[in-house]
Amino acid sequence: MTLNFIAMRNAAFIASTLLTSAVVQANTPPSLEDLLQQPIKNEAAAVEVSTSARSIKSVRNAPQATYIITDDDILTFNLKNLAEILSFMPGLYTSSDSAFEYLTVRGIGRPGDYNSRILFLVDGTRVNDNVYDAGLISDDFYIDTELIERVEYSPGAGSALYGNNAFLGVVNVITKRSNKLRGAEVSVSADSQHERQLRASYGMRQASGHEAWFSLSHSEQDNIPIANATLQPVFQTFEHDNQDSSNKVAATYRYKQLQMQVAGVRRIRQEPGFITDSLERAALTKSVSENYFIALQHSSELTADLAFFTNISTNQFAFDTLTPFELFPGNIQQYLFAVKGKWTSADMRFSYQGFADHQLLFGIDAQRDHHQRYALSINNIGPVNSSSGNNQRLGLYFQDEWRFSASQLLVAGFRYDHTDNGVTEVSPKLSWIWQPTATSTLKLSYGTAFRAPNEYESETNRFYQVAVPEAEQVKTTELIWNAQPSSHFSYYAALYYSKFSSLITSRAGQAAFIEFFNDQQVSSYGIETGLDYVWNFGGRLNLSLSLQQAEYQDGEKLTNTPQHLFKAMYSQPLPWQGWQLNWRSVAAAKRQNINGDIPGYSRHDVSLHWQPLSHFDVVLGIKNLTDKRYTDAPRPSANEFYQPGRRAELSIRWRFGQ
Repeated sequence: MTLNFIAMRNAAFIASTLLTSAVVQANTPPSLEDLLQQPIKNEAAAVEVSTSARSIKSVRNAPQATYIITDDDILTFNLKNLAEILSFMPGLYTSSDSAFEYLTVRGIGRPGDYNSRILFLVDGTRVNDNVYDAGLISDDFYIDTELIERVEYSPGAGSALYGNNAFLGVVNVITKRSNKLRGAEVSVSADSQHERQLRASYGMRQASGHEAWFSLSHSEQDNIPIANATLQPVFQTFEHDNQDSSNKVAATYRYKQLQMQVAGVRRIRQEPGFITDSLERAALTKSVSENYFIALQHSSELTADLAFFTNISTNQFAFDTLTPFELFPGNIQQYLFAVKGKWTSADMRFSYQGFADHQLLFGIDAQRDHHQRYALSINNIGPVNSSSGNNQRLGLYFQDEWRFSASQLLVAGFRYDHTDNGVTEVSPKLSWIWQPTATSTLKLSYGTAFRAPNEYESETNRFYQVAVPEAEQVKTTELIWNAQPSSHFSYYAALYYSKFSSLITSRAGQAAFIEFFNDQQVSSYGIETGLDYVWNFGGRLNLSLSLQQAEYQDGEKLTNTPQHLFKAMYSQPLPWQGWQLNWRSVAAAKRQNINGDIPGYSRHDVSLHWQPLSHFDVVLGIKNLTDKRYTDAPRPSANEFYQPGRRAELSIRWRFGQ
């Protein structure tokens, strides 16, 4: 009996048990804990965010735009990974090569970039690795989506507070507290693309202030459709070799102002690399990634006006890829590419509010890179090429929020960064916030950001004996208007202009190593607009439109960039108790590729959410309802990859023992 059959049999048994329990308990009144878990419906401008200012602010007072996807959105639209969550955000475009998910941000999506121009945080802890600076957003991300309270995305230059990698923006994944994970919770899901997921968690909270939760999950998928559009149709007969699986563990403990967090993920991805001449078997490409972090945070009020916060974390990253190649017909060899990184980070900051009109923030963060290693060998002989490095990074930052009138706020920030590898950067930022009325806000900001060449880019160029690229630079000006004329309706518009210099770009090609160079100057400009409307009967409509342009000095457009993005999200309760209908549409204009234009497309997702009890949920959905077949080319090779087709999904979540 195979593991897949056992997993499906267990999932069916759990599903039938949960459905039976739901019917039996349908008339049980909600407990106080159930009521506490209900989402709070805040006015849009009053929602608190922490990413753009590195401290808690209302959306109205945050120095730049912040977009949010909540746990309610994640549940009702059945979002299975961070990439799906980010695809809901204005100005963000996701694409896949079926092994890695890529982000294009406001028109900037360099082929082969592993999301290194976005800084990723989990509850404020940096999780970009220290070899590629990669941001993992697929099944290799640390946290299951059902454990996420909300995801905040703050676009624009963020180096004035966060330093390296906060180049195009910052994404902060904020996990749930024990009031939403109290007791035991089990969730199972399966879909028509042969993916199965199982998660179990347990959370507790005591009157003394101690709270904790623990979660384990497993997902697997086989018979994955072959995504590479350049491969011959015969490859489809080897879909059974196209497999993916991951295991995750996460835990959090809190007591008063102390928090400890642990998370780890192991993912195995296997796919046919090429087919032997006999057509009897496929040579397999296999990658194994293992990532974990441990973080300790503490905050305290030293005086009535002075607060102190510290965050210390240790992270480890390992990625091994086995790639077959044919030296001559019938002679199959294997590349082994092994990468390992380990680093420790510390962040300490003081917040002072002793002045009547000023709020000051002082901070220092440092990172010690213990290991930055990779090695390439052939048939376990070698290595043919290897690198081993370490680095130390130090950042000092300061921010002053000066309220010089009842309706106006000036936010000035400044940061100094230095690394042992010879990178020294100064990143200023200035924001003016004006609230002409109680329901409207105008923001004007200017800031700079940088991204230093990562270890992989630097060592690859040393292998080719060419100069290491210089650090990337960007200067961004942004004007934002948002208003909430009524408790039912809000809207926003953001105009931005960014000028990039020294963008690090890879040479197009298929080699194991591809050298990097600093590209010519690039300009990116556009507008992001959106609205949110809520009806009295509970229906909600969210629309966003992004018009963006990214081009070189000579007017040539950047590849991998959709110039127009439209996103719509609609939810409505149905006449039957506990039922809700959800609809989502995405439309993207054509994208340029070095081999020619890739056509635009529109795709639609629909789901039904049934919640007969506050602690029981069933979601049935279909993603890419019309089975729209479209491609993207996120790799330097410029090969086109088919994006996911139609997929029917069923997810069941049950919380008990609360």
